Amino acid sequence: MLLQDTPPSWLAMIDRGATTIWEHWDGVGADGTPRASLNHYSKGAVAAFLHQYVAGIRAPEEPAFRRVRVEPVPGGGIDWAEAVHESPYGRIESAWWRHGARFELRVRVPPGTAATVVLPDGRRAEAGPGTSTFAATLRPGKG
Repeated sequence: MLLQDTPPSWLAMIDRGATTIWEHWDGVGADGTPRASLNHYSKGAVAAFLHQYVAGIRAPEEPAFRRVRVEPVPGGGIDWAEAVHESPYGRIESAWWRHGARFELRVRVPPGTAATVVLPDGRRAEAGPGTSTFAATLRPGKG
């Protein structure tokens, strides 16, 4: 349902101009009339999954995102992801790309904050304020 572009799917909504999650998979009729709510959370939990697991921006390790965990989980046919989180200290960014077995991650954290980065190969690293890049080799069958 994530990568499919015909109903029922999230991409079908996007292809029809959605900027929110619709209550019905075919939320807008051919004439443009909404069938029901065009901002409905029931199917919106996928956004939290994409943010926390695909892009990897996890719950803060310290209050107000002063320290955050970035731990993307590549896989499921997704070869890249990007996400941002507007924290009280500023923008946190995670962007990754997969090139065959090579995995590259770019993390950006605002001034006064830090990130614990967990790569798909299990290695851990620290990212201070600014932009940091990391690379890993994915094992066959992983990611």
